[in-house]
Amino acid sequence: MSVRFRLPPPGALRPNNDVDPFKFYYRPLIGRVFAARLEVGLRLIDARFRRLLEIGYGSGLLMPTLAPITDELYGADLEREPEGLRPALARLGVHPTGLVQADIRKLPFPDGHFDGVVAFSILEHLKRDELNEAAREVGRVLQPGGRFVVGCPAVHPAMNAAFAAIGFRGIDQHHFSGLPEVAQACAPYFTVEKRGALPDLLAHAPLGWAPYAALLLRKPW
Repeated sequence: MSVRFRLPPPGALRPNNDVDPFKFYYRPLIGRVFAARLEVGLRLIDARFRRLLEIGYGSGLLMPTLAPITDELYGADLEREPEGLRPALARLGVHPTGLVQADIRKLPFPDGHFDGVVAFSILEHLKRDELNEAAREVGRVLQPGGRFVVGCPAVHPAMNAAFAAIGFRGIDQHHFSGLPEVAQACAPYFTVEKRGALPDLLAHAPLGWAPYAALLLRKPW
């Protein structure tokens, strides 16, 4: 199974707030980098889902990619559902089963409701105690054997400078945890099945070395 990012046509969707990186996906060169970051995690997906939850769905940018690989697609985001999002997604052939405003640390779903959860460029915004809560909550809403795909940028001064160069100044006030911290928080609830990185040659390097990396985690049976 091969999952490739499908960028919606320009104008089909809108950013959901002023800090949404939505616009960067449509820039000629930077857009390729942003799309490649998502594909690091998408390439790890090797099976179809019954119920899939996207944490931090934002503008809905990733939903046209996720919809074909699941029977039911859900989204959770700290922001309220953007006005006009569902009709916009419907025009793209996407019909989410549910979109909720919720914190990853307190999801309004029953135990074991999903067999898949994805979270791209979300967990780096959490500090250590928050990460632990988030990992436990994702584990709760996943059924045994369920998969959790998580992708994060590296968090260090060089990456902060790279973000500043494309317009994200002060990113150190928003990015607190890299993939090593995420993996540590998830260790009590998941096992690591696959790893990916951008660039590919760093896929087996120590976590945190690659500019962007992803993990496919599985909740034990």
